[in-house]
Amino acid sequence: MNVSVIIPAGGKGERFGSEIPKQFVDLKGKPVIVHTLEKFSDIEDVTSIVIAVHSEWFTYTKELVKTYKLDKVKDIVVGGKERQDSIYNALRSSAIKDAELILIHDAVRPFVSQQAIKKIINAAEDYGAVILGTTPKDPVKEVDHAGEVVRTLQRGKLSIAQTPQAFWTDIIINSFEKAREVNYVGADSSQLVEFAGYKVSVIEGEDTNIKLITPLDFKIAELILNEKTQEVLV
Repeated sequence: MNVSVIIPAGGKGERFGSEIPKQFVDLKGKPVIVHTLEKFSDIEDVTSIVIAVHSEWFTYTKELVKTYKLDKVKDIVVGGKERQDSIYNALRSSAIKDAELILIHDAVRPFVSQQAIKKIINAAEDYGAVILGTTPKDPVKEVDHAGEVVRTLQRGKLSIAQTPQAFWTDIIINSFEKAREVNYVGADSSQLVEFAGYKVSVIEGEDTNIKLITPLDFKIAELILNEKTQEVLV
């Protein structure tokens, strides 16, 4: 299976409150994005990785790829205004032209396990469109504009989407093209696939596959890395 990975990393970090975008923040001696890229670089089926970055961080990203010898990164493209635009730009890269399967993964999810990556590749090979998801641990309420509860949703029927999300190449390209034609914007890549009329399957994600958004998330990330380090030492 020839697999390409797209890593949208075009955010500038305004919401994070830092001069450095969160994907480039140091985490135990390496930028977050390097931790993320290394997870996919070690997967045999992954033949190419394309990163979409803001133009201001293009040169720095190229330097990171060279410094950390991330040889599977075959292209770095300039991202668009929104995450969806950045992924679209990456989908047009010649580096994915031979891919049978495309994975899309958040640059700031450095803790996805290689077992989960392999699992979603195998599932997507059969089903065409697969995402990772976890069941909410707390009750989920639907509220109206005034903040009043409309109804309580059944947790067993809900899934919190994670990445990577995996798709047959024709499915994801067709979905992004269709969305672009009608200016449709989705919350994630799988929503565009749903919009295009394809079925999306969900397989179990991982509690540690967190997305680093807030300073608290980075404190949790350090705890996770410390625990992994201790496991290696033992």
